[in-house]
Amino acid sequence: MLYGNKGPGSLIGAAVRESAASGQGVCFADVKVEIGEWHNNKQKLATFESCRFLNLPLRANKEILDDVNQHWNKWLDEEFQPREDFPRKPSNRMDLLDRLIDLEPYKHLNAIAYDANTRFGLAKFVTVFNLDAILYDEISVIPPQTKLTLALPQDS
Repeated sequence: MLYGNKGPGSLIGAAVRESAASGQGVCFADVKVEIGEWHNNKQKLATFESCRFLNLPLRANKEILDDVNQHWNKWLDEEFQPREDFPRKPSNRMDLLDRLIDLEPYKHLNAIAYDANTRFGLAKFVTVFNLDAILYDEISVIPPQTKLTLALPQDS
């Protein structure tokens, strides 16, 4: 899912062009997620139980940025992969979020937003880890007759 206003214009335009070229159609969905209590200051590790949304890197304090980076590079080292500066810079291994969300205190989060490089430029994406936190009654889609199904990936 796209999040915020960083780069979605180029991605939306690309989606519309791809839809026209492939004939598959395109749908836009506005999905709201329950995040608990919003904190105006940058998020801290200690606040994940009250604010269950993390926006990397802009709304995270240095403690979080350093902690995520330490875990990230430990996992990359274990796989003999090049180190990265995530979350300060986009990663090529966003699958590692699945490992992060299993750890304390990250497992209290419902969603994490992050920067990602796409073939159309930098964009902000969000991954929702708790489908029960989605406010289904508030979802809106364009075109309105579109049936939207949200599901977690199946275990391989």
